[in-house]
Amino acid sequence: MAGCTDFLSQESDGEQGTDANRSEPVTDVAMSFVNDLADARFESALKRFAPSVREEIGVGQLEQIWLGYTAVGGAFDGIAATEETVMSGHDTIDVTMAFDHGEHGLRLVFDAESRIFEFAFNDAYERPTYVDPSAVDERDIDLETDECSLGGTVTTPSNGDNVPGVVLVHGSGKANRDVQQVATRMFKDLADGLATQGIATLRYDKRTHTCEVAPADHTLDRVTVDDALVAIERLRTVDGVDGDRIVVAGHSMGGMAAPRIADRDGNLAGVAGLAAPARPFHEMVLDQLEHQATVGDRTWEGMSERYEEWSDDVARIRDGDYDPDEIIVGLPGALWASLESYDHIEVAGKLDAPLLFLQGDRDYQVTVEDDLELWRSELGDRSVPEFKTYDGLNHLLMPGEGPAVVFESFVRNNVAERVVDDFVGWIDDV
Repeated sequence: MAGCTDFLSQESDGEQGTDANRSEPVTDVAMSFVNDLADARFESALKRFAPSVREEIGVGQLEQIWLGYTAVGGAFDGIAATEETVMSGHDTIDVTMAFDHGEHGLRLVFDAESRIFEFAFNDAYERPTYVDPSAVDERDIDLETDECSLGGTVTTPSNGDNVPGVVLVHGSGKANRDVQQVATRMFKDLADGLATQGIATLRYDKRTHTCEVAPADHTLDRVTVDDALVAIERLRTVDGVDGDRIVVAGHSMGGMAAPRIADRDGNLAGVAGLAAPARPFHEMVLDQLEHQATVGDRTWEGMSERYEEWSDDVARIRDGDYDPDEIIVGLPGALWASLESYDHIEVAGKLDAPLLFLQGDRDYQVTVEDDLELWRSELGDRSVPEFKTYDGLNHLLMPGEGPAVVFESFVRNNVAERVVDDFVGWIDDV
């Protein structure tokens, strides 16, 4: 399947051990593995991996992988199909699993002793049903910034002139223009959904996805704000787009940066925060790790260890005790310093442009209680902010059920139609 990506991959080491499937055919092992997951027999499922992989994954992470599937798919209905192939000399089984809300795939690669040594989410992306492909035109562009050419896509309505436009700004990390995570593409969903309803967008590969950025240069301006400003100017020049009706929409850290982008541009028609943090980013990271370590019935040991390590590092960030080129809590010190010197809530409060905040209530990374309510309490006396909360949506504004887990973003899903509809309604009014 086109969406396949390696989640766990180890060289088969030939180790002997207590293996549940030494002589079983690999198709039988794959089916038993899936049934173990579905019946919460995670200890049994773990024994089906090669020993080196067992040490890496653990039962807590296996549970969260399965929670990722059921968050999107709903209740497990059974195995719909299996397909056996040989890849790079290894037996490989693609399993299609049936759930209440549709079918989803996984890929298992086996060593010579029928032990799993590679696991991959194996869904393919599908366009949302609310998109009308005949109403959408898109073309790729090169966004020329200083020393870095960023690939981008302009998406416009097939019919219409003088339409509003939106520049989509990613969060932290090395996101491409679609914010693709295996079988989810948040920004593509938004771009196609908005174009279907008469609104243009420009999305682009993040600088850190395309070009090397020295850690000491990795500031919020360098990796996010400066390139967004170039994208805004480019969208203003697109035929059929009303240059006076351009909106910036930032997701996650991009939503935190959006007020700064608007302040520096000075002429935006509106600012939207999609799951935008209000808390200091380093405090939010700790809460995310705690959730990841403890959600479900079994502890994810690797994440618990990272939580302990990063707790000490977050204390250093609070104290400013780090160097610009040091990687701390997964990001360069220069970024932490630039975030510390930027009061995003204060900047947002001084903007004249209308503000929109969209937030899912299943989001454990940016939350209604700790983030949206802080935005609301600090900005609520203004006449222009609008706040929308969505039942059952996660950090990508996609639907799910049960506890939110990081792995659900790898399972085929789409931005909820109600998010697109509300966004369109707001843009039409700015």
